[in-house]
Amino acid sequence: MSLIINDVCLVLRLLLSSIDQLFHGGDHQAMRPPFLFGAGFAIVGALALWSCGGASAPAAPSPAPAPAPTPSSVTVDIVGSIGNQAYRPNPVSANSGDTLWFRNNDSAMHHIVLDDGSADLGDIIPGATSRGWKLRNTNATNFHCTLHPSMVGSINAAKAPDPAPCPDPYGYGCS
Repeated sequence: MSLIINDVCLVLRLLLSSIDQLFHGGDHQAMRPPFLFGAGFAIVGALALWSCGGASAPAAPSPAPAPAPTPSSVTVDIVGSIGNQAYRPNPVSANSGDTLWFRNNDSAMHHIVLDDGSADLGDIIPGATSRGWKLRNTNATNFHCTLHPSMVGSINAAKAPDPAPCPDPYGYGCS
């Protein structure tokens, strides 16, 4: 570090001496203009910074490890009351740890449960969103609306399930 400071001082003396010779013809009694000192200082500072750069390239940073996937929210829109077209998307793709929500965009109330009994999301009035349910694994599972049994959907399945056949020959209560 002291070597750099000595070099900077030497360059500054030479620069100021050259400027002095140029403007005053070597008369050391004359007053140096203040702007020349400022210009000389700026040049010397730039040279000092340039010399501090060194000749070697900086070491490449080691790559950071890939972060673990963070859980996200998955929203399923309820768009009707008929069959496996009542939910969008259907089937639903979700990862373990994701939180699943059902948003009721229909005009009727719905009550969503998972067929394996692991979740009952309760009544969802029109315009509302269910409470969140955290997915514990990525196994395929089905869900349905208890108020409209033909409304069926699946999570992480290859395709949406087919609705159960309506037990009433006239379709009463099967919407």
